[in-house]
Amino acid sequence: MKTPSYDPDQELVQLATRIPRRVARRLKEFCVRNDVRLQNFVRTALADKLARERGSGSLKQRRQA
Repeated sequence: MKTPSYDPDQELVQLATRIPRRVARRLKEFCVRNDVRLQNFVRTALADKLARERGSGSLKQRRQA
């Protein structure tokens, strides 16, 4: 997993969401096995997903097509 560029001066906000217990457990296990902080994993996963969406058009545009 690549790490997005991160500016330490960038303001961070807290994100709270609900995910299935099984997904949360798998996520925690993955992070422990790979010595990755959960926060870094989520930040990278979100940045990667948003970058892919930017390159292929928005989800809303694709759903309307």
